[in-house]
Amino acid sequence: MPRHSWRGPGKVIAAVLAGGLAVSVLAGCNGDDKSANGKIGAGVGGGKPVPAAKVSITPTTGTSKVSPGKPVVVKASGGTLSEVTVTNPAGKHVDGALSADKKTWTSSEDLGYSKTYTVSATAVNADGKKTAEKSSFSTVQPGNFTLPYLQNTNGRTYGVGEPVMVHFDEPIPDKAAAEKSLTVTTSPSLEGSWHWLNDQDVHWRPKTDSGKYWPAGTKVTVAANVYGVSMGKGLWGQADRKTSFTIGDEIVAKASNKSLHMKIYKNGKMIKDMPFSGGKGGYIQDKYGNNVSLWTPSGTMVVMDQERKVHMTSSSWGIAKDNPQSYDLVVDWGTRLTGDGIYLHAAPWNVYLHGKQNDSHGCINLSNADAKWAYDNLKPGDIVIMSGTPDKVTVDRGYGDWNLSWDQWVKGSALH
Repeated sequence: MPRHSWRGPGKVIAAVLAGGLAVSVLAGCNGDDKSANGKIGAGVGGGKPVPAAKVSITPTTGTSKVSPGKPVVVKASGGTLSEVTVTNPAGKHVDGALSADKKTWTSSEDLGYSKTYTVSATAVNADGKKTAEKSSFSTVQPGNFTLPYLQNTNGRTYGVGEPVMVHFDEPIPDKAAAEKSLTVTTSPSLEGSWHWLNDQDVHWRPKTDSGKYWPAGTKVTVAANVYGVSMGKGLWGQADRKTSFTIGDEIVAKASNKSLHMKIYKNGKMIKDMPFSGGKGGYIQDKYGNNVSLWTPSGTMVVMDQERKVHMTSSSWGIAKDNPQSYDLVVDWGTRLTGDGIYLHAAPWNVYLHGKQNDSHGCINLSNADAKWAYDNLKPGDIVIMSGTPDKVTVDRGYGDWNLSWDQWVKGSALH
């Protein structure tokens, strides 16, 4: 009897345990989903099915005329990205980077113009369920390209008057778009602005007090990030350009038409005094009936470049050979001040007039020794200021940027 009595309750307990296991298994079969912490929940009134991850691709499929300068961006929501492939028409994969949270992939290299790209992306949710998406888009086919040329040579040292200069090889219809692609970074940091001289040339200079220029020692970096930029009327940027240069000592030469002496200052200290003969004054007509000035222009000029020997001819001014004012000669030690041919140069033929009388067609005539000194000691970007004559240096006459007030300068920006 005792054995029989023990065995009976044991069977009941076993049945209960077996029933409990059956319930658990049944719950597992009917509710295969799990909550975010991985615990079984459906059978005990717990979690819901985890939604599938979603994938978004920019540009969206079917998009055309995409700028190749804009990145491809793939994003996952409700999960993380497990695979992204962007392929060009040749089958080459486009490089890209995945964010730390694995939710965003961004291409890291420029696309090509006039090409079709395919995108394949896969994301997984918390349950490991995959979601795949594909996209196909095409980039713009430009009607024409423009290439920017940075006039400031990389690694060179310039004077305190040197403007930042960009020349586009095509006229720019949308100057605002072009200007937005240009950046100037300086150390120390300086406020500045661009100014369009014409449809192809734009300069940048810092904002300074009157009579001041770049601070000596400034480091300058210029970037033209034009690739993939629409500049209007089917014109697109062809390639990016970048350059860096340094501003050297402050060298300013001050020439007076009254004294006929030019005094040169380095960092505020006078280091040279040169007698000269300037433009004889007046005007003559060229062969087209236009007036040609014989004055040395007053205003702030910037050394543009230097030439050991310069071939000077009046025909470049449109003056006929039979005109009494015509000339054709080669001069030594030329330091160019304007785009239309005003130089500091050696003039041994009238050295007896230097410091006494004007006799040139507009250039500043110096002795051989002084012209060589200027050639050896001045550099592009240094300042030469002439005073006392009626002719004026204009903003487009060489690098006449500093002859405009700051307010006038800023008005030349397409973003003003």
